[in-house]
Amino acid sequence: MKKFMFAVISVCAIVGFLFVEGLHFKITNAIHGDVKVIRTEDMGNSAKAVLFEDNSNHSFGVAKIEKKYGFLYRYDGGSYSFQVLEGKPFQASGIGDPESFLVAVKTADESNIKYIAIGNHMEDIGPTEPYRLSLDEVKLNPSEYHLQEVTDNYALFVFNGPSEDNWTIRGFSEDGKLIADKLFGGEERYVDWE
Repeated sequence: MKKFMFAVISVCAIVGFLFVEGLHFKITNAIHGDVKVIRTEDMGNSAKAVLFEDNSNHSFGVAKIEKKYGFLYRYDGGSYSFQVLEGKPFQASGIGDPESFLVAVKTADESNIKYIAIGNHMEDIGPTEPYRLSLDEVKLNPSEYHLQEVTDNYALFVFNGPSEDNWTIRGFSEDGKLIADKLFGGEERYVDWE
């Protein structure tokens, strides 16, 4: 009987410790709500960037998840409940601290955006000025841009820290034409200056 009581107390103590520490056995359980994981990226130091979608309202978000003790997960901050607004080409969500910055982008179904580029080499462009930029130009400046192909309307980026360039987002069509942007401090918008 003493062994049984010791086992019960030990299990209760372990479960209590996990609860108090916010630790979970699965990444999806570490994120609040009923979510499905869309994509993950390693961040180093046993952390993961997680792009997720809420199953109840199909909004999306991004979270930083810490891996503890080799097999447990703990939520370490995030942003959620974002949706692409009507008439907008995409919606971006991001979180960061001095060491890391995560950006998740969801494109509108009708936007025809095939690639997302984050970064900027055109410092003198104001938020309302027309400009020209192609996907080929982005590829010619790899030190200035992070480029990803959109998969199932999503892209996820992990950076070493926040900056204005990490919040400058552009969407390109399959043939490399600039379709939309969100310049630092501006709104998401379709662009058609040609």
